[in-house]
Amino acid sequence: MPVRRRWTEPEAPPPIDLRLVLPALAVWAGCLVGLWATAAAWWVAGAGVVVAAGCGVAARVGGRRVAGLIAVLACLSAATILAAVRMQAAAHDPIVVAAGVGDWVTVDVVVTGDPVAVRTRFSAAGPGADAVGAAVDGTNRPGLADGARAAEGRWRIAARAVDVTVRGRTVRSGAAVTIFSDGPAWASLVTAQTIRTSGTAAPDAFGALPGVTIRPHGDPLLIAGVPWWGAWAGSARAALARSAGALDPDRGGLLRGLVVGDTRGIGPALSGDAKTAGLTHLVAVSGTHMAVVSGAVFVLLRRFGPRVSSIMAAGALAAMVVLVGPEPSVLRSVVMGMIAVAAAVLGRPRAALPALSAAVFTLLLIDPTLAVSVGFALSVQATAALVLLAPPWTRALQRRGMPPGWATLLALPVAAHIATMPVIASISGSVSLVAIPANIAVAPVVAPALLLGLACLIAGPWWPQAGATIARIDGPLLGWITGTAHRLARWPSATVPWPASPAGVLVLAGLIVVALELTRHRRLRAAVLAAALGAAVIVIPARVVAIGWPVDGWLMTVCEVGQGDAIVLSTGVEGSAVVVDTGPDPDAIDGCLRRLGVTSIALLVITHLHVDHVDGLAGAIRGRTVGRIGLGPDRSSSSGLAAIAAAADAKGAPVFPMVPGQALRIGELSIDVLGPSDEFYGTASDPNNDSVVFRATHRGVRMLLTGDIEREAQGALLAAHVDLRAEVLKQPHHGSSKLLPEFVEAVDPQVAVIGVGAGNDYGHPSDAALQIDRDAGVTTILRTDVDGDVQVCETEAGVGTVSRGASLVGVRGRVVAGVSGW
Repeated sequence: MPVRRRWTEPEAPPPIDLRLVLPALAVWAGCLVGLWATAAAWWVAGAGVVVAAGCGVAARVGGRRVAGLIAVLACLSAATILAAVRMQAAAHDPIVVAAGVGDWVTVDVVVTGDPVAVRTRFSAAGPGADAVGAAVDGTNRPGLADGARAAEGRWRIAARAVDVTVRGRTVRSGAAVTIFSDGPAWASLVTAQTIRTSGTAAPDAFGALPGVTIRPHGDPLLIAGVPWWGAWAGSARAALARSAGALDPDRGGLLRGLVVGDTRGIGPALSGDAKTAGLTHLVAVSGTHMAVVSGAVFVLLRRFGPRVSSIMAAGALAAMVVLVGPEPSVLRSVVMGMIAVAAAVLGRPRAALPALSAAVFTLLLIDPTLAVSVGFALSVQATAALVLLAPPWTRALQRRGMPPGWATLLALPVAAHIATMPVIASISGSVSLVAIPANIAVAPVVAPALLLGLACLIAGPWWPQAGATIARIDGPLLGWITGTAHRLARWPSATVPWPASPAGVLVLAGLIVVALELTRHRRLRAAVLAAALGAAVIVIPARVVAIGWPVDGWLMTVCEVGQGDAIVLSTGVEGSAVVVDTGPDPDAIDGCLRRLGVTSIALLVITHLHVDHVDGLAGAIRGRTVGRIGLGPDRSSSSGLAAIAAAADAKGAPVFPMVPGQALRIGELSIDVLGPSDEFYGTASDPNNDSVVFRATHRGVRMLLTGDIEREAQGALLAAHVDLRAEVLKQPHHGSSKLLPEFVEAVDPQVAVIGVGAGNDYGHPSDAALQIDRDAGVTTILRTDVDGDVQVCETEAGVGTVSRGASLVGVRGRVVAGVSGW
């Protein structure tokens, strides 16, 4: 039968159809122009209309020769107009206008995403109180045992406004709303609920379109509950979580993430190692999952023909969207996965690229903000690689004797990783050298593990014992994935730093294109293979990374860990360092220490117990020895103290108090503790003011580390006539405005470094603090939200500073001044 031959007989590879590629790229470019030309959006739209009209005239008189160019220009113009109109409509939304003047609003919103725990500071509770700022286990939402934490945590809830009341007038709205709130009532919200809340609106400057943030007053008022399909999805997810309980935490967490994208059970160790090994697409739902689901439906229903199979596959993907949630990344994965699988299974590879282009074209016109979405770019690149690179590579491997199935398993992950490498480098500042072997290693088990997980999902709500049994059967496959992530992430030089700047990304993309071109020629391919083997055998084991990080003679590194502090001081002994605070994210501090080659922490200092200084503790000690742990007088959080006690017990490290007058010597590094001389009570934040303050000196360079001290503690140090002079100042409290000019003048630093997170909701660093630094004569100010990891180093000319990923060689260098004295 014709249908049967179409499904079973191989076809010669057809020529690549590129006709829709340029129009899709033109739409993408037009969306970028329309979104970024905010100040002149109507002029941009007007210009687009003129260009579109010109295209119409040219099409009539130019004939077929200019038809392609006309189509591209028309797409560019249409996308520019639509994006500019969307931008202006969002900017003039009533709630956005109200946010611009700080109005009090009452708004009905539809929740569009589950509450996400926001890591923030501990509240200024009294001594002994367990003031927890957010869930510290890396979960997005509280489990059954998380009620106490949820009661005091801060949550971020994404929503869409429906009605807004401003100054007594109620109007319709459709703006994106981000709610920052506290309390268990907010933590228990679920997607698709409609709630009412009131609070002060403020502009949200971090979205692609203008939106608002609201800090509500009181608990939310439920207007409409979850629809039936949402309740069904919640029940199925809960049953899967119960079935996952039959496995160890790593495998159980992966089962939930693999099947429905529920990452709450994935611990920080697995999360960090999956990032390093390039396996994050397996611990959350991605296009791979959707491809497996739809592919399984095609295989099961192939006897009914492609049309029936396609309809049923679409239904299965719709059910997956309901289970996972209708977030943009999930919807993109559904579209891209459906295209890739449909093209492959239907035996129409020629239609794959036009279908991908049409999908990009359509999605961008529906939602122009996808043009600036990293997730969308990764989806498109990965799918394009599966369409363009994987088939010829698969055929080449088959010609060399590899079985077809194994050739496909090898070609798909390699193609996807190479295609997405530039974008991943732009957001991570590094390139994984183990991602390809890791993905090849897990490729044979991903589909079976996912299919067993889906069987567990289906059986669990009706027959819990069967769900648990299927989970145990899936355990070895899940264990292979988690074990691969853990093992490969710990390889030497598993990742290498790469500039995250536009120039660095373009260079990486260019190198990939050149490498792909070289591999098309047999002799050049042999040369490239020999060079790669030489790098693997000689360069990587020798840990010679041309990026230049860390730089020779580095003295202090301020790690990019988000909104928090994590400082590493060199001891002059290879692999050994002093770590001061650990930031809020275990994976971030672990990555920073890996890049520095730190395997032993001679001294771990926790200046105070706020989450942005202590929550990364598990990542800091991961796989490292710890000599001693030093603490200041802050005892405001019993959970923070418990985490420190657990770390000390696990590493056999004694804990000791750090008090003024102590002098410590660790290798070439000396530490003099300067404060606080007593505990603070009744200040705006006693824990901040109780931060340990000390001066570290290495090779004659003095570095003052100040924790989060505010005006009261700064004033106390000045009143005690403490010698604060240092070449380098770790800015107090992330660049907060609570800074005394006299304090900076007393330090008289040449360099100020600020640990701060991009887009934080505290306004750090403040313009006032930066101006105080400039007025005090600080010649160099570095901040981790702009510069990434920053280092202070010794140079022939004096004190130097470098920042990771700022140029092709990975550093931006400055010679600041000599260090001969004052």
